[in-house]
Amino acid sequence: MLHFDLQVNPGNAPWPMLADAARAAEAAGFETFWTADHLAGEVMAAPEMPESFTALGAIAAVTSTIRLGPLVANVANRLPVITANSAATLQQVSGGRCVLGLGAGSAPNTKWSAERRAVGVEQPAAMEDRHRVLLDTLDLIDELWSPTRRDDLRTFIIPSPRPPIILGVNSSTLARIAAQRTNGVNVRGSAEYAHDVIATAMEARSKVTAREVDHAHDPNPVHAEDSFMVSVWEHFDEALLSRTVLDERIVRWQSWGVNRVILLMFRGVDVAAIERAGRYLHG
Repeated sequence: MLHFDLQVNPGNAPWPMLADAARAAEAAGFETFWTADHLAGEVMAAPEMPESFTALGAIAAVTSTIRLGPLVANVANRLPVITANSAATLQQVSGGRCVLGLGAGSAPNTKWSAERRAVGVEQPAAMEDRHRVLLDTLDLIDELWSPTRRDDLRTFIIPSPRPPIILGVNSSTLARIAAQRTNGVNVRGSAEYAHDVIATAMEARSKVTAREVDHAHDPNPVHAEDSFMVSVWEHFDEALLSRTVLDERIVRWQSWGVNRVILLMFRGVDVAAIERAGRYLHG
């Protein structure tokens, strides 16, 4: 079954519009409402950029059923404990609707890293070091969210149930990490490497056995095959939602094993288009 999610660029959606978009997405039948996670609006062609988890907490208060998450939270933007605490808090205030999207962050000297350079903070230059920060974050999340965590962690917030984690990827290395350590993989559907990284993730996932699951850290193991999200994102296009005439992109993605499509409204939010999506999603 193919699921459809909606993502918005919150820098181009002032709060009342962001709230309207989330409510419309819930009514239309989108499964998850995602927001981008950046610090400066410039990198997302926006005048400013509200903080992702804060915005999602507010969205949780004006919705009731749609799942919520950042796509993706850059692990270099926050201490791992803050990322874990923010997601656990969102899970609590939303009544269990959090999905935690994570990413390793961009390489230095790209437009995506400009927001961090502007305030004098650089993420690791070497790819392997950025991946290490990601792995350290996943390790700490496992430790903090474990029902058998050590005693000195007993008063850190623990989400119930544990939110699923999906990893944004652009390489085979990250695809393998997604398969081995998280509940899902996300890549841009039109990227030339999309098929390869999805195939890598699915192959790595198939090699994960029940014996490799640490039940002490996760009573609801992420390694159950039917729980793995294979998602692609693309800019919002109503043609992708049609159930009568399948868009060739949908056919291609499904042939790769994709089970989730995330539609991004980047330049602004069109609430009327979100509402129209209900004709397809409920059809």
